[in-house]
Amino acid sequence: MWLLLTVVILVSVAIGFWCARGRAPAEESSPNLLRTVIMLIFGCMFVVAGVGAYLAVVFTTCFTFNFSRPVWTDLKGKLFVANIFVPMLLAIGAGLAVSGILSPILTGAGLDGSMATVLPVMAAIVGLQFIQLWVLVWAPVEKRFITKRLLAQGILPEQMQNGILVGISNPASGYAKRFGMIEEDVGMLWVSPDRLVFWGDAEQFSLTREQVVQIERKADKRSTTMLWGLQHTILHVQMAAGAERQIRLHAEGLWTMGQKRRVMAHLAASVENWKSSVAPVAAATLPI
Repeated sequence: MWLLLTVVILVSVAIGFWCARGRAPAEESSPNLLRTVIMLIFGCMFVVAGVGAYLAVVFTTCFTFNFSRPVWTDLKGKLFVANIFVPMLLAIGAGLAVSGILSPILTGAGLDGSMATVLPVMAAIVGLQFIQLWVLVWAPVEKRFITKRLLAQGILPEQMQNGILVGISNPASGYAKRFGMIEEDVGMLWVSPDRLVFWGDAEQFSLTREQVVQIERKADKRSTTMLWGLQHTILHVQMAAGAERQIRLHAEGLWTMGQKRRVMAHLAASVENWKSSVAPVAAATLPI
C-alpha cells in the first residue's frame, strides 16, 4: 500500500509540473479565473470517471460473470488493479478541483507556482490513502462475490443467514502473497453444535472439536490491520496425515476497520465458546 502511495505521489508531482510548465512568474503570481475554471472542469471529469469506475466494479463484481468455477484468485488480481486506478481517479479529480481554487492563493502567498499546483493534488492522494486505512471501499464486492459464488454452488439463502462471511489465509505466508489481498480463499463459516463448517470459493472443510487442537488470537504485525487493534483467530488443525495446519480467519464484506474489529472479536468468542462447550449450542442449517 505504501509503495502504491509513493508511486501515486510521484505521478501527481509529474502532473503538477506538467500543468505548470512554461508559466512566467508574473502569471503565477496573479489569479487566473480561466485556469481555475479549467481545473475545476477537469477535476469534475476525473471525479465522475472515478465514481463511474467504482460503480462499474461493484455492480459487475469486478467484471466477474461466471461463478460456476473457482475465480477468487482472478478476482484478487482484478481488485488489485482497480484499487490503484479507481481511487487515483477520485483523488486526482478532487485534487485538481481544489488546486484550481487554492493555487492562485498559494502563489500569491509566495509559493512557487508548480508547487502551488501540485500540493493540493498530493494532499488529496495522500489523504485518500489514509482514509482507505479505515474505510474498506471494496466491501460490497467481497459480499457480492461470496454470495453469488455460494449460490452457484447450491447454498441456499436461508443457510447463509446463519453464516459469517470470512476469508482464510496461512499465517506463515511470505511477503510475496501480500500484494493485493492476503486471503487465499473467501466464503462463509458456520459454527454448528458439533463442528465448524467452511464453504469457500475453492475449498470446503468441516472440523470437529477434536481436530481443532488450539485456538489463538494474534495480530498480524505485517499488516496495517494491527494499527486498529485487530486480532485474527488462528485455528490449529490436526490433519489426517498427522501434520498440523494453521488457518487464519478474516472477516469480510465490512465497510470499516471498526466493524471488522467488532466482527472478528465476535467470531473469536464464538469459536472459543464452541471449542470449550460440552452441550451442543443452537443448531443451524448447514450445507454439509
